[in-house]
Amino acid sequence: MTTPKYLTDTYLEEFTAKITKVIEMDDSVAVYCDDTIFYPQGGGQPCDLGIIVIDGCTYQVHHTETTEDGIAHVLESHPLLLTCTGKLCIQRIDIQRRLFNAKSHTAGHLISHLFEELDSNLSPAKGHHYPDDAYIELIESERTNDTFSVALINEQIDALVDKTPRPIQSIELDLAEVQSLRPLLSKFIPQSTHIRMIAIDGFTPVPCGGTHVSSTSELKGLRVTRIKRKKDRIKVSYLIN
Repeated sequence: MTTPKYLTDTYLEEFTAKITKVIEMDDSVAVYCDDTIFYPQGGGQPCDLGIIVIDGCTYQVHHTETTEDGIAHVLESHPLLLTCTGKLCIQRIDIQRRLFNAKSHTAGHLISHLFEELDSNLSPAKGHHYPDDAYIELIESERTNDTFSVALINEQIDALVDKTPRPIQSIELDLAEVQSLRPLLSKFIPQSTHIRMIAIDGFTPVPCGGTHVSSTSELKGLRVTRIKRKKDRIKVSYLIN
């Protein structure tokens, strides 16, 4: 399986890894490595793109995804790639794409926390952190109010971005701790011994396998654009530069 280096360093742009397997597909090749800095699509976050350099030859990574064999780097088919198992490769991500996606993902968490503070009946349920279509959904433990103000949320965002920014870190908690902190999410998370959590200082951590920035100060330009009820959920749309 692949060790996901992106979980420990969002800002790592280049890394050398060993190729462990190559699988030929119709018109592409899936390259697997022992380690990777490429984030695979999932968890409401787009995948990383970039390049892999093998024996001095550069190959574009057109897609990254998780499979039963590990994290697949999908490249255009080339005969040389079929003989590269065991070789070292240089991985280099599109760092601007990575940082935008990380900011958008962190932004969703911050907005979710602000809603939880306004109404303790709400808990994060879903995030879609794609450019031009970013939103989160919060689920209710019981019927909540419908009077949330876009202007108020944006004022609170400004305070945490410009005036009193907060650090962000990833931590590991055991399953029982997570179930205690996030009872509404307990059935949605992997039932493993240790759960990765993203913690924005001052807020209750949330289970997450995505990439995130290190401070809310990096979320400049974040704006909530719409708040809408969707059955038993509150959907909040947002934009970030």
